[in-house]
Amino acid sequence: MKKYSLIILSIVFSSIIFTGCGNVNGEQESSDSIAAIVYNTLSEGEKAELANDKPDGDGKVERKVVTKEIAQLTDKSYDGKEVYAVTFKVKDNNLLGDITVYFDGETREVIGRGFRE
Repeated sequence: MKKYSLIILSIVFSSIIFTGCGNVNGEQESSDSIAAIVYNTLSEGEKAELANDKPDGDGKVERKVVTKEIAQLTDKSYDGKEVYAVTFKVKDNNLLGDITVYFDGETREVIGRGFRE
């Protein structure tokens, strides 16, 4: 009986560890693919401004609430909604600032761009 309890405990513990590791990798792959999709929507001029020469522009992906005060939205229904914000560092961010693109993860479409000063 003690042997079976130890085996069951080992299986449960192992499954918890492997499940947790799987989620982290899935989230990272998702962020990488979002950054790559958004990078491909940048104009050649915007790509030339980037501080990084990586094929995906090394965009930082995070969840943010987008509003019409911080972004030019292609669809006003997104005003006040939480979406992905992908920020690309530029070489001279003192002039206009970094490039931020807002992305809907469900429709997989760009829904706006952050204002640059």
